[in-house]
This record gives sequence, structure tokens and C-alpha cells, in this order.
Amino acid sequence: MDAITAILRDSPKPFVGDKAAIARVRCVLMQADRYLLAQHNSRRRASLGQWGLPGGRLKDAEKPKAGLRRELIEELGCRVPHLIRLGDWLYRNEQQRVFGSEIDKPIDTFDADELRAIGWFSYEEIVELARARKLRMGFELAAIIEFRRVIADA
Repeated sequence: MDAITAILRDSPKPFVGDKAAIARVRCVLMQADRYLLAQHNSRRRASLGQWGLPGGRLKDAEKPKAGLRRELIEELGCRVPHLIRLGDWLYRNEQQRVFGSEIDKPIDTFDADELRAIGWFSYEEIVELARARKLRMGFELAAIIEFRRVIADA
């Protein structure tokens, strides 16, 4: 079994459930074969220094795409042209809907009230972060693999 298969075996699996149960939204942002990961401000000590996909909690009656667009503007000042639905994952008993988008230019600023840091990583670097258990939710690599599959098929 190769290393990526082993990492994915131990990560949260895609979740199929009630559309109304979506609590949070996340986004795989890709620019020039690099992916943006963020360190979110968190009260949980275990989350400090962990990298995750940008996004956040939906507001009451907010649709997932609208909520993600709002979160990306709040966290990164970023407007995305298209969002591709990648799937839903369960994390800490909350359903997370993940989308992907390819953007034209890299983002280098962020709202320090929302995030501690951002970084652009190659696919190989993200595999290494997953191996080192430095990915916050555990499904980030699986979501990026799904995004790569979808855009390769397009």
C-alpha cells in the first residue's frame, strides 16, 4: 500500500446526508498547481499550527455556495469565479461541504481576526503535511485529490 493510500485510509470519509444538515463550508483554492491552506484562529490548543481549507460556519438559512463566497471575502478578500462541488465530509459531528475553485492570481493577504496564517503548497507538500498529521480536519488531502480528479476530467 502506498503512502497516500495509507493516509486516505485513516482520514475522514466523504459523507452523504441531509442537505439541511450542512454546518460549514470549505474551499480548495488552486493557483498554478499550488493550493492555499490556512491556519484558523482557534480556541482549541490541538488546532494551533494545523493547516486547513479556508471557509467557515454557515449563517441561518444561508445556502452553501453563498456562505462560502461570504467566508472567502471575509477571510481572504477573495472573490471566486466558479465553485465546483467536491463532496461533504463529517468533522466533529458537523457536516462540511467542500467546493473547489481555480483562481488566476495568488492571495497573499488575510484577515488576522479570522486566520493566523496562510500558505501556498504543492500537492507533494500537502501529502507531507498529511503524513506529519499537520492537517487540521484530516480530509483536506482527500478533497484536494477529488479536485484534481474533477479538473483533470473536465
